[in-house]
Amino acid sequence: MSTEAPQRATWREWLALAVMTLPLLMAATDMSVLFIALPAIAADLSPGSTQLLWFLHAGEFLAVSLVLTMGWLGARTGRRRLLMAGVAVYGLASLGAAFAPTPEVLIAMRALMGTAAATMTPSILGMLRVLFADARQFSVAVAVVMSAFSGGMALGPPLGGILLEYFPWGAVFLINVPVAVLLLLSAPLLPGHREKAEGSVDVLSVLLSMAAIIGVIFGLQEIADRSSSGSDGPVWPYLLPVAVGLVLGALFVRRQLRLPEPLMDMRLFAVPAFAVSLGAMLMMLLAYGGADMLLVQYFQTALGLSPAETGALMVVPALASIVSGMAAPLLTRWMRPSVAMGGGLLVASAAGGALALMAGQAGAPALITAATVMAAALGPLFTLGVNLIVVSAPVRKAGSAAAMSDVAGGFGGALSMAFLGSMAAVVYRRGLHGAGLEGIPGPALEEAGESVGGAVGVAEHLPADQAGQLLDAAFGSFTTAIQTGYGFGALLLAPVGVAVLWLLRHTRLDATQDGEPGGEEDPGEGRRPAEDWSPEGGAAAPERSPAAAGDRDRP
Repeated sequence: MSTEAPQRATWREWLALAVMTLPLLMAATDMSVLFIALPAIAADLSPGSTQLLWFLHAGEFLAVSLVLTMGWLGARTGRRRLLMAGVAVYGLASLGAAFAPTPEVLIAMRALMGTAAATMTPSILGMLRVLFADARQFSVAVAVVMSAFSGGMALGPPLGGILLEYFPWGAVFLINVPVAVLLLLSAPLLPGHREKAEGSVDVLSVLLSMAAIIGVIFGLQEIADRSSSGSDGPVWPYLLPVAVGLVLGALFVRRQLRLPEPLMDMRLFAVPAFAVSLGAMLMMLLAYGGADMLLVQYFQTALGLSPAETGALMVVPALASIVSGMAAPLLTRWMRPSVAMGGGLLVASAAGGALALMAGQAGAPALITAATVMAAALGPLFTLGVNLIVVSAPVRKAGSAAAMSDVAGGFGGALSMAFLGSMAAVVYRRGLHGAGLEGIPGPALEEAGESVGGAVGVAEHLPADQAGQLLDAAFGSFTTAIQTGYGFGALLLAPVGVAVLWLLRHTRLDATQDGEPGGEEDPGEGRRPAEDWSPEGGAAAPERSPAAAGDRDRP
């Protein structure tokens, strides 16, 4: 057992951290800016409804399905090398997307961007384990990285609005090019450490993981899209890819348990800090991942706010999430991670319940206040959860562990869109059709039942008395839908918060970053320093005895 104190980071490591925030900031901004740009893209390229969905989902599918493979690959080829390759592809694909002449070309470019995005999170968080050996400094570094992602999500809508005011829609992609160039020029500032390869890539594991993730997420999102749009087509065919994905996922897990060097080390799930943090993040996204979509629609329809006013309001909870995420390392100086994470989940549950009760009774200030409290309460969960997930794994598996947080996020978001979207759509349509509206033509009523925005469009072409009846019924039904959505999230997160408080009660951040899984309290255990590195690209691991090296890599 080593008692050597971990080497603290210098200005070079913090400068490298600043560089590493840029790829996530760029990718996160793209995720949210595309919603603003979709109307302009649709007007120019005239895509079909399915193509419009693929604009959004093509990159997401590939990013989530490839992130496990990229986490494994980064440890073999070098995380800096993989990140820079991803940044270069992302920049070129953004250039192609900016000038895409057809919907098919834009979908292809979005797919390339998703493939490149899969390299970012596992590479960056894996490099953080090398740069920041001190546990407290590592916590701050993770907080900065996760806040950069949240900041990008918050920056997307206002940035997109400004760009689209003065430039064609391609500008929302074109701004990625100079960022990519800057990142490529900054590559020497990042650590060039590469782990010793043990075995070749298991192609079958890669294919199984990709097929399983794509099958489940594709099926769930298609079910959600058709349920929320009120499509007459059957939903059951899309249960098939979900079922196939689950079967392939089971085969993937079985294979990983048998391989000496698996793509994903399933033994990490035996570590409470890893398994509980991963599960809590997935459940949180399931509870509220699709809730913002409902709230944005409610502001613009039932409350009559403009898109600009709605976008400005939604920046407030995003900023609250950034601030609380950055403050998470400070919180752990006075409380255990379990208290910050589990307590935050309980506060978010209460805030979601309050929002559900206030919908239909209170105005935008009260609702956005509840949403802000919820976002601030959940901010530490992201920062501390990712921290615990990464440091629960040996250094050489840090990229793969980080990739698992991306997979959990993708599944949580897909499940939320499928479940919350479908549930809200069913509640809305049943409420509208049961309102006893008379005199409104059947086709108009059917169109209004597809979405609350559709009801507003239909009302513009009806006589004043019928329009008033339809809007009252639509807004009332949608209010019930948003109450149902937030109420569901509140009920789900309460037991999750209690479970986190109990299961992680012995877990400490300063007892996890030792290359050993566990993170359980052990006052006598020291931490080994991370590998040295030089900004010129070299990274030499300090000499260790074979026994020490084997202990370091033991999962």
